[in-house]
Amino acid sequence: MINLVASEWLKLRSLRATYYTLASTLSALALTGFAAYSISHYFDTHGPGGDPVGTGLSLSADIPPVLFGMLGVFAISGEYATGMIRLTLTTIRSRWTLLLAKAAVVAAVAAAAGQVLAFATYFTAQAVVAGRPIGASFAEPAALAEVLTTGAGSAVAAVLGLGLATVLRSTPGALIALVVLPLSPTVLERFLPAPWNDWISSLTIPSLARQLAAVPDAGAFGPSTAAVILAGYVVVALLLATLAINHRDA
Repeated sequence: MINLVASEWLKLRSLRATYYTLASTLSALALTGFAAYSISHYFDTHGPGGDPVGTGLSLSADIPPVLFGMLGVFAISGEYATGMIRLTLTTIRSRWTLLLAKAAVVAAVAAAAGQVLAFATYFTAQAVVAGRPIGASFAEPAALAEVLTTGAGSAVAAVLGLGLATVLRSTPGALIALVVLPLSPTVLERFLPAPWNDWISSLTIPSLARQLAAVPDAGAFGPSTAAVILAGYVVVALLLATLAINHRDA
């Protein structure tokens, strides 16, 4: 298993798409900085009463899950596109083990990169706020926890991307799904009565990560339930991917 994980790590490192995707996460910093500046300008002009910046993570929360999900997609979709997956599957007896190794690699990379991005986003937002009472210090309840749980959300998104690419065997299809699926709860909640709308809107990865950190008013679930749902996403993604890769030709 260790050798297989090392092999998958080398594969991921050799993909140019890996570096393009990780570089693209910097767009979250740009969006956070712009949004924090706009909120700070409103505060300077109109005084208290507007939206707070807080940790700044919510200002660009929808971007990292999509980009880290793309990381998971590229970890296997390229092998399907080139036909290399056939060679990989002939040398490995257990296809489940292959998926587990790929999942471990993309989850570790996404968690590490997502955590770095979360701290960078936080410090960017606080630098723009510059002492105004609309930011959040680590001394405040759940502020540090919110930053720390972002890496877990990034890891889950990467595994979901891996699962989608394995099931669909199509890079464009998996990328489209990565964009459409996170928007689904936001669309559905508009047509559902309470409390169903709150539950549905609480199922997105950014929302679950904040609920995992016990951020006030982050969603309908507590930390334990949020953790179970996030773990459930990973389990379902890997199970569907295993069924797909085991019951059809590569």
